[in-house]
Amino acid sequence: MTQGRASAMGPLEVLTDTMGVDFNPYLARVLHDVKQHWYELIPESAGMKKGKVVLEFAILKDGNVAGLRVAATSGDIALDRPAYGSITGSNPFPPLPKEFTGPYLGLRFSYFYNLNTDGSELR
Repeated sequence: MTQGRASAMGPLEVLTDTMGVDFNPYLARVLHDVKQHWYELIPESAGMKKGKVVLEFAILKDGNVAGLRVAATSGDIALDRPAYGSITGSNPFPPLPKEFTGPYLGLRFSYFYNLNTDGSELR
């Protein structure tokens, strides 16, 4: 990921300027941790439900999460809660790379329940 906005790594989008720092190794770790926590929290009842949840937040220099908010709800608390918990359960993340001089890294995570990543129905 280079300078610019809205770089994507699967369900993860970078919303802030990376200032030329390669965040790929860092974001791979973040994505792994978040997915692991999410899978642990998904209730069995979600198995037949469909929905998409979008969360936005910032990772501060020390790895702590700030400003976590639901940008788009699935309309079902049984789907929204595990997504939210995947971030709070991963907090704090590792500190941001030392070469990054910005105050924080803004991220957007999209969670898909029984949907393709474009939001269409699974076949």
